[in-house]
Amino acid sequence: MLVPWSAETGNDVACICIPWAGAGAAPFRPWAGLLGDTADVYGVRLAGRESRQTEPPATALGDVVDELVRELTELGAPRVALFGHCSGALLAFELAHALRRSGTAPELAHLAVASQLPPRAVRSAPFHEEQDLLRYVPEAFRNEPEMLEVLLPILTADMKLVSDYARPADAPLGAPLTVVYGGCDDELGAAEVDGWREETTGVTAFHEIAGADHLFSGAAWPALAETVRAALS
Repeated sequence: MLVPWSAETGNDVACICIPWAGAGAAPFRPWAGLLGDTADVYGVRLAGRESRQTEPPATALGDVVDELVRELTELGAPRVALFGHCSGALLAFELAHALRRSGTAPELAHLAVASQLPPRAVRSAPFHEEQDLLRYVPEAFRNEPEMLEVLLPILTADMKLVSDYARPADAPLGAPLTVVYGGCDDELGAAEVDGWREETTGVTAFHEIAGADHLFSGAAWPALAETVRAALS
């Protein structure tokens, strides 16, 4: 599940990058060079995509979290930073709590999230409409029927993982938290993401990236990586 993207390891922190619904680990490969002075970069490759395309997608969020805790414990990094994008932010948040409960897993150095409502604001909602799912598909693929035939079932499975999401009853985290949103995201802005500050007793920082859409397409993607790098520095 963890894909190492850093050619050379040895940083004190492993940055675990969890993608948005339907995506794999590959988008985070370029981040290795951008974050190389602060963290070793690992992408999360869930079942059903990239080299795991033949595996059935996960059906329970808790199972994914448990597997990641095991892999992070085996990784042996003393500290981890978690980054989650969109629905991946909820997975990163759940993983952060699971690491704290574990007692044997690495220390959580930082939690960073992008393009996601705060856990307390998430409402159970089915994702059946293709139009709703298309916002999670990169624009370059939206008019390619063969690509959509592959992506939409994975998107549906991923969204089902969080469609009945309920925030855990655990106390707030203690790690620093960075919240990022796009200046051109038509569904999320400063007001919508403000509730993330309730999820930690540590310092919470908010960053708007000008010109960025929900998926941080194009030049916004390295800008997002730079924001994460600065947060970990």
